[in-house]
Amino acid sequence: MSIDIQPFDSPEAAAMSEFPADCRVVASAVDGDDAYVLIDTNPSESAYLYGVCVRRGDGGWEEGTSGNGPGWTLTDFEGELGTLVLWGEAPEGADRVRVEWRGETREAAAEGGVYLLAWWRVPCPDEHPREGAFRVRGAWVDAG
Repeated sequence: MSIDIQPFDSPEAAAMSEFPADCRVVASAVDGDDAYVLIDTNPSESAYLYGVCVRRGDGGWEEGTSGNGPGWTLTDFEGELGTLVLWGEAPEGADRVRVEWRGETREAAAEGGVYLLAWWRVPCPDEHPREGAFRVRGAWVDAG
């Protein structure tokens, strides 16, 4: 017995395919044929975030591994590489997040109260990225 996977026109559509209509996409990131979509599964109350790895195959985008926390997901079995994501809720009034990982500092937007950063085709890390600071109303505040 084989399972027929329906490809979609966008990463967001593929990620949302198994969720009720009242859920909503709050962030997404795409790099080539890989994508990650962050969904709020409880938009009428306190946010409950859920992330979905998505991959473009022949014919369109297909949903992959998903979960309710950031981390690393194997996407290239042969090369033992995957997608590493860090996401979460930002403090009220925050518009940017600063993240540190392996000696590198990156910044990303915090929009709609959430942020999402992705590293593509990386080996499973010994340590994960962490929030260093949020820019709240123009001033950087330690995430500590």
